[in-house]
Parts: sequence; structure tokens; C-alpha cells
Amino acid sequence: MRESTKALLAAILAFSCWGLFPIYWKLFPELSGESLFMQRLFWSVATLMIVIPLSGRTGGVKAILSDKRRWWLLLSAVLIATNWLIYVVAVTQGHILEASMGYFLNPLLNVVIGWMFLKETLRTAQWPAVALAAMGVVWMALASGLAGFPWLALSLSITFAFYGVIRKLTQVGSLEGLAYETAVVFLPFLAWWLWSGGSIADDFDRIGGLKLSILALSGVITCLPLVLFAYASRRLTLQSLGFTQYLSPSLKFLCGWALFHEPMSAARWQGFMFIWAGLIWYTIEQIIQKRKRPVPPSVAPAPEV
Repeated sequence: MRESTKALLAAILAFSCWGLFPIYWKLFPELSGESLFMQRLFWSVATLMIVIPLSGRTGGVKAILSDKRRWWLLLSAVLIATNWLIYVVAVTQGHILEASMGYFLNPLLNVVIGWMFLKETLRTAQWPAVALAAMGVVWMALASGLAGFPWLALSLSITFAFYGVIRKLTQVGSLEGLAYETAVVFLPFLAWWLWSGGSIADDFDRIGGLKLSILALSGVITCLPLVLFAYASRRLTLQSLGFTQYLSPSLKFLCGWALFHEPMSAARWQGFMFIWAGLIWYTIEQIIQKRKRPVPPSVAPAPEV
């Protein structure tokens, strides 16, 4: 099998794992979203404590601890932990469709954030794509009032977009960075969870040994797509990688709509249509631009950790 084919399959598998994550979290209806978030954080730390030494990346983690990058990664740790918390709570409370909307918005929000904060050029032909996505969000708010405003989707999109910016600027390895991020926020979030009424003993009693062993895999499920994404991003063009990244929110959408039968009002359908139209415009504009002239290589999209 050709190396490019392996890389494409790795990318498809990585984004499929992220897209099908809602099915995994739905296996544990006994636990709250906050408890599942803490489980994911704990098992991710535990898994990475094994993976990092075995992969010979201990030096990379130590390097983070010894330079100024650790302060930026502290901020990225808070952002990704908050993103995980919002996402898992959204899934457990029946808001998978709105969560998928947040990740559909991400490519366009990345363009806007790059233009606002990194002085990246936003081409004239890209503005309609951004405008269409904004119209979708505004339309849902106007049609359904504040109750219909996609607060959750925007929270997911904003936290993940700024997380991607920080990880782009710090440029540390995916696993090394994640190891630092999960370790540094674990104790503060654990203290918050216990203070808010969480109980480790009660959660273990609710799910039993079998489900606990399945839940322990959340660390592996968090790390495996990262490894696949890293492999694919080094071997695929950004255009190929860009197309595959839409697989994750699309699968999330199908999980919410077709599998778990979350309600889709007319206003929500119309809002999604605007956002999808913006993504189609954005993708076509990128293809046309790439064919006109060579585009300087840039950093791959941030992995959906």
C-alpha cells in the first residue's frame, strides 16, 4: 500500500474516531457529564504517563517544563479542558447536534481569528463564507430567541479555535503537549468537581467493574486519534487534510440526528444550511486559490483532542 494511501486512511480513521465519540459517551447514562469529563481527564493522564516514556518523548515534556512555552500551554490546557467539559456535558444532555455545529464552524472561525490576531490575510472571496456562517447563527437567534441561540456551539468553537492558535504558535508535539496540558489541569479540575458535589466512590458504585474498564479506555481513545492525525498530517497536503476534517462534525451530526433522534426545528435546519453553504464556499475558494498559484505551506489544522 502506498504511503499516501496509508496517510489518508489514518486521517479518515482519526476524524472518524472523533466523530463517533458521542456513541462512546452515551454508554454511561449513569454518570453526569461532569463525572465523565473527570474520568476522561484522569485516564488520559494515566495513559500518557505510560505512552510518553515508551515512545521516548520524556525529553520533550521536560523541555516544555524548562522554557516559557509552559505558560502558553497552561492557557491552552485550560481551553482544551473547558472544551472537553462543554462537549461531554453537551453529549450527555442531548445536545450532540449543537456540538457538531461548533466543529462545523471551526474552519471559518480559524480564518477570522487568524485575520484578527495573527495578521493573516483574509481574501475578499473568503468573506462571503464567513458571512454565511454568521447569518446561520444570527438566523437561529432571531427565529428562536435567546433560548435558540447556539451558545454551546459557539463556546465549543471559540475555545477550540483559540486552543488551535496557541498550539500553532508554541509548536510542541501533540502527545508531549497533551501530556503537559492534562497533567497541569487535573488537580484544579478535580478539586472543582469534588467541591461541586462529585464523588469518586459513588461513580464507581453506579457503573460497576465492567463499565469502569470500558471507561478506562477513554485515555487510549483520546490518544490514538492524535497519533493517527500526526502520522497523516506529515504525509498529506493541507487540501487533503482539510477535506477529511469535515468528517468529524458530519459524523457527530448524524449521531445526534439519525442515531439519538435529537429534535431539529425548522430554524435549526435553516441555520445549518447557512453554515454548510459557508463551508462549501470556503472549500471551493481554497481549491480555486490553490490552482491559481502555489500556496506557501502552513501548519495543519489543530487536532481535535
